[in-house]
Amino acid sequence: MKIIIQSIKNYFKSKKDRGLEPVFFEKIGDQKTSRDEMKRNLIKALEKNGWTIKNK
Repeated sequence: MKIIIQSIKNYFKSKKDRGLEPVFFEKIGDQKTSRDEMKRNLIKALEKNGWTIKNK
């Protein structure tokens, strides 16, 4: 089995070429964002896309 590592741009381009769209891809933070803030942003993004989160 051969493992290929792609950049984000190549990943989305290959998906688009095959006729697929990512379910969601949102930025939840950067290097300066605290861990708690990233967690809150991730929960918001998942809920926005139909996920239900237990034990927030």
